[in-house]
Amino acid sequence: MGSVGCFNNVNTNIKEFAEYIETVFNINLGDFYHTFFEIRERKGSRILFLDKLIKLLEERMDGLDNK
Repeated sequence: MGSVGCFNNVNTNIKEFAEYIETVFNINLGDFYHTFFEIRERKGSRILFLDKLIKLLEERMDGLDNK
C-alpha cells in the first residue's frame, strides 16, 4: 500500500488502508481481502478503474490545453 510513501509513510497494510477508506467515505468494503485476491488474479489489466481514471484525466487536460 505504501510502497511509494503516499499513505502513512509506507507503514500501512491492506487492512489498515481499507479501514481508513471505510471511515473516510462512510462505506463498508466487505471482504476486502477476497476482493484484493480477485484483482490480483485478473487477466489483462488488474487496475481497470485506475486505468479509466487516468485516461479520462488525460483527456480532460488535453481538452483544456487545446482551448
